[in-house]
Amino acid sequence: MLVSAGIILVVGGLCACAPLFKRVSQSLGRALSVLGFIVGIVVLIVAVDYALGFNFLSGAISDALAATSSPYLKYFLPAMILLGILLISRPIRNVRWASILSLALGLLVSYFLRTLLPSLFTSSTVLVIVFLIATLAIYTLLRFVEDLFDFIGSVLAFPPIAIAVGLVNIYFGIQFFSV
Repeated sequence: MLVSAGIILVVGGLCACAPLFKRVSQSLGRALSVLGFIVGIVVLIVAVDYALGFNFLSGAISDALAATSSPYLKYFLPAMILLGILLISRPIRNVRWASILSLALGLLVSYFLRTLLPSLFTSSTVLVIVFLIATLAIYTLLRFVEDLFDFIGSVLAFPPIAIAVGLVNIYFGIQFFSV
């Protein structure tokens, strides 16, 4: 494993506690949000690796869990997933990415249909209709995901919840250090 789970959890927990540091310095809070976004990606990758049993990045976590007698350490995975979602959703909560992705995917669908089935799509009017249908269908699905992500992100970004998630993950990180 490249980085210890304890280090990831402690650094992620400190980044989740960014609302505490915003009172001291606004630039420190923003720096922790940017660092938290990167750490959140790493946290989610390691959590997915451990949850799916790949043990590519999380082999040390399995060894640490087998060696510990702490009854609470087995609950670190849901806290780790919440931490990753919290850290990733904080900076991109206000970005409207569904429209950009649906436009790009609609263009790709039109392009691939034109390339793979050139005899069926000779008219540009048909390609425009395919583009509009694909774009609207993809946008509808992605907009739902975006709204769901926005809701979860706004709940997790509420400072008392963010600080609680951060402190719980700092606790789990310290537990991993003690093993």
